[in-house]
Amino acid sequence: MRIALIVFMVLSGLVCIFSIVVMVRDIIIERKSKQEQEEAPAPAPVPAIAAPTVVAAPVLLNAYPAPEVQDEVEAEESDLENEIVFSASEQKTLDEKFQELDEQQQRYYVEIVQYAMGQEGAKQFKNSRYEEYKIGKTRLVRLQIKRGIVVCEFILFNTDFNNYIRSNKVRVKQAPTVLRIEDEAAVAIAKNSIDIAVRAAAEDMEYKKQLRREKRKLARQQSRAQAEAQADEQQQG
Repeated sequence: MRIALIVFMVLSGLVCIFSIVVMVRDIIIERKSKQEQEEAPAPAPVPAIAAPTVVAAPVLLNAYPAPEVQDEVEAEESDLENEIVFSASEQKTLDEKFQELDEQQQRYYVEIVQYAMGQEGAKQFKNSRYEEYKIGKTRLVRLQIKRGIVVCEFILFNTDFNNYIRSNKVRVKQAPTVLRIEDEAAVAIAKNSIDIAVRAAAEDMEYKKQLRREKRKLARQQSRAQAEAQADEQQQG
């Protein structure tokens, strides 16, 4: 019994000693860990990640140009073809374009105008776009200025063909012949074309006179026939 008590006391002492040793070890480890943490350099701060910035796309107000607005548009009716041509009022006028021509082009223009004007019975028709000369309804020449060059337009009908379509009441629109006046040779061609148009105008006038004579002759024949028919009826009555 005494021996058992001694053994129990020894074991209890050993347990106490072990517990004390464990506690002391834990305290030492904890202090050492704190000391290492205090001596260790502070970690670099982690930069904060900025939230993405949403930038609105720039609005291009002039990306698609607005359509041009024409202030005034005037309609011009051709006496020959009853065609309607639209021209914007903000465009340069014929006179303004003429002032911008070089001396040589101005001389060509004036020379053709004077030649057309000198034809017997020729009449001038001029607007902001072109200058035209006619005999009756026959166009001699139409002058325009395009990109610093004098341009002439001619309607050159074949007389026989023209008379044929008139007698058959067929309307044909012929595209104009366009001639750029770039040298003296072109001026000569323009004058020859005016001569052709003058002859066509004379033939056209003669053709119309002949038609009128034929209509008057036919009217006289019909009147005579009616008179004879009435006389026959009276005799029979």
